Amino acid sequence: GGEAAWHLAAAAVEPSLLPADLTAGTQAARCGTPAIVEALRLVKGSSTPIAGEVELLLARPTLSGPEYTFDTASGHFKIHWTNSGGDATTLEYAQAVGTYADYSWQVEIDEMGYYDPPSDLGLGGDNKYDIYIEQQSSLGYTSPDGIPDPTTPNNDTSSYIAIAPGMGVGLCQVTVSHEFQHACQFACDQAEPTWFMENCATWMEDEVYPDVNDYWNYLHGGDNPLRKPWWDIREGGSSLYWYAGCIWPRFMEHRIDVDAVLEVWQNCAAVWGNNMLAAQQNMFSAHGMTWEQGFMEYALWRWFTATNWYAGCGLYDSEAAQWTPGPYVFSYHNITTLPASGDEGVYPPDTYGIHWIKVALANYQNGWVNMHFDGRDNFDWDLGVIMWDQGLDWQYQWYDCSTAGVKDVAVSTTGWDYVIFVPALLTDTSLDKYYTYSITYSTGVEGGEPGAQPASITLPANPAGPGASVSFTVPVDTQARLDVFDLSGRLVSVLYDAQAQAGEHEVALAGLPSSGTYFLRLSAAGQVSGSRLTYLE
Repeated sequence: GGEAAWHLAAAAVEPSLLPADLTAGTQAARCGTPAIVEALRLVKGSSTPIAGEVELLLARPTLSGPEYTFDTASGHFKIHWTNSGGDATTLEYAQAVGTYADYSWQVEIDEMGYYDPPSDLGLGGDNKYDIYIEQQSSLGYTSPDGIPDPTTPNNDTSSYIAIAPGMGVGLCQVTVSHEFQHACQFACDQAEPTWFMENCATWMEDEVYPDVNDYWNYLHGGDNPLRKPWWDIREGGSSLYWYAGCIWPRFMEHRIDVDAVLEVWQNCAAVWGNNMLAAQQNMFSAHGMTWEQGFMEYALWRWFTATNWYAGCGLYDSEAAQWTPGPYVFSYHNITTLPASGDEGVYPPDTYGIHWIKVALANYQNGWVNMHFDGRDNFDWDLGVIMWDQGLDWQYQWYDCSTAGVKDVAVSTTGWDYVIFVPALLTDTSLDKYYTYSITYSTGVEGGEPGAQPASITLPANPAGPGASVSFTVPVDTQARLDVFDLSGRLVSVLYDAQAQAGEHEVALAGLPSSGTYFLRLSAAGQVSGSRLTYLE
């Protein structure tokens, strides 16, 4: 553990100390925070010589020249910088970092409600939050000092930030907002897993500076949740995946609201230690969902990105169209001829991973497609089903498979362009994950049960005007939510968000700001359904 901790610490703050065979062909992390956090965890409580070396490596920076400081306009930060040696920068750059830090505090704490970072008890010269401008292999890092604040009930710790010199404006803005989000996370609980720390810090970049869009780069290629959906969503330590994983908290924001991510961190603050999945579960539960439901809907939302996204689909927002090249379907899971059969292929889904099995229905209208899925026994498998009328409409439902990993589903093909089956694994295991499937077409339901009665939306009139109503039907007693979005993906009205009894419900069409085309999204009973509406004042 000690040697691994030293390597992690050196990688974050002094990579020149590492042997060449460990750095050859590797890419420096964009953020050094995870390596520092993991290094400190490995040596916590240790008195070995190598633990002392790790602590020395991770001591507060000693800049390469005379150290100058100033307090930012808000009074929250003290900026440390020098104009000579390897850490050299300019006063203008240091002042810009201070301005970006002040704005990050304004958005993340004053407006969004995240916790203030606790005092470091004067380690940087006073009780202001310290930011050092220091040459490093990453763009920035946030290092926890391990000093708790006894005046708060949170499992918090103080921290400081180091920012690399020489970045352009946009990159520097999002780096400062990213690292300050880590400081806010440490104000909740530094013991939480680094994968979600990075998910949220990258997500926060776009909350603070929405016009920079640096996070798009993580989704354009390499390891990300769209191109490698079979990866565990907790993955990322050896790649850029956990930065691209910012679309998981972004899902929470758009599916529930922006406070949902804050609620997760507040749940973490209440219980010391790594309880991230429980904290997420508690957040979803507070909004009438399970974590499993959230994860399975995340599979749907990821599908409607890049060229699959269209104005009014009601999932994510218009930026999702920029996440090209988008969802990856293996060639052997891209089916145009039935019957078809197959298996998990070269890359089986990991824990909390999925596949998309896409079936074209152009030649199979006015009948039924029957899916027989058989996953490894005694694993927790789910099977999602997306019905897609390309660019116009969609429906989604997911099912629990049996303990034998089996599920048979039959779906009507009439009016749909594609059906996308989504096998997902929820068992946390290192054992081999495998499944088989067979897909057939018939003019009747043969061997498979029809999909459950869908949760559906009924528009009594379309176009509709002031005073109109909308009806929705749910098959069982369930929590239901009916949202209205404009064509950019912006939520404009919540028509219903409460427990609903099985059957039909009618609600007033309210809160639409002007005439135009809108999209209604119903989420209920593990299903999601959408419909377009034209509104005329």
